[in-house]
Amino acid sequence: MNDKSTKRGVIVGIFVFVGMLIFLSGILILGGQKKSFISSLGVIAVFHDIGGLSKGDNVWYSGVKVGTIKSISFLGHDRIQVRMEIEKRSRDFIHKDVTAKVSSDGLVGNKIVALTGGTAGVPPVEDGDTIAVATSISSDEIMETLQVNNKSLVEITGNLKTITKKLADGEGSLGKLISSDTVYNDLKGAIASLQRTTQNTSRITENLTDYTSKLQRKGSLSNDLISDTVVFSKLRASSGQIASAANRMDSVMNNLQAASASVNNNLQSTKTPAGLLLNDEKTAQSLKTTIQNLQSSTYKLDENMEALQHNFLLRGFFRRRDKAELKEQQRLEKEAAKQRKDSISNAQ
Repeated sequence: MNDKSTKRGVIVGIFVFVGMLIFLSGILILGGQKKSFISSLGVIAVFHDIGGLSKGDNVWYSGVKVGTIKSISFLGHDRIQVRMEIEKRSRDFIHKDVTAKVSSDGLVGNKIVALTGGTAGVPPVEDGDTIAVATSISSDEIMETLQVNNKSLVEITGNLKTITKKLADGEGSLGKLISSDTVYNDLKGAIASLQRTTQNTSRITENLTDYTSKLQRKGSLSNDLISDTVVFSKLRASSGQIASAANRMDSVMNNLQAASASVNNNLQSTKTPAGLLLNDEKTAQSLKTTIQNLQSSTYKLDENMEALQHNFLLRGFFRRRDKAELKEQQRLEKEAAKQRKDSISNAQ
């Protein structure tokens, strides 16, 4: 009986000893992960939203674990104080101007506080410091944005499907262009016309270049007009003379218009002789009667002269006058014939 009890006690002692070793090892391992036995300093950050961050989560700086979350408490409606324990051995690399933001360890990993930034010339953090907080986008906001983008993508895909169907059915300008040979031929003809126009434009440009080179050729009138100051001065003087002549011509035309207006006024007025003849019916009738009387007198005078020519007393006078006129006419004809001969001789 005593041997069995002793053996049982030894076995129980061994199990108890092993359990104590396991317990102490777990405490040491967990303490090492939580940095419980490492010297640290406390810093504070105040967030508006911690996105599921909890006590015991890690604090990282530039991708390296430097501490843990010690406590989380509310300061107000949307102000949450997060106290962090930072390893003193990492203190020299973390400066007072670092910024903290809530992030995650991977896409769907545990929440962490990520410290970023910092300037080498700024002193390192001290116990009790409050560090600045950078705004960060939570995973929920990312998922909401992705959902909105997915909805927009679905809508765009539906629109593209509708547009593609219309194009395949030949609707609209693009659909007709794809399915209709007539539109394609018209477009092809338009492109050909555009090519011809481009070729014509090139030829015109070449002609303009050639014309410009000719303008710059020395000795030509165009080059003299451009480069010779004497020719240009003469041309300017001629232009001034032409302008002066045009001004004088304007003055003459104005005078002619004034004279024409004056003549027109005189012709329309009954106070002038011409106006009286044109506008007064009685005067016109009297003038007409006078002309008729003159015609009648002229006719009678012709009859009287005819009678005088047959009168034997004056018949010799009229015969001598006719001979003298005939002789003068013959003389003039001879002189004209002589002048024609002289001109022909000079021409030969």
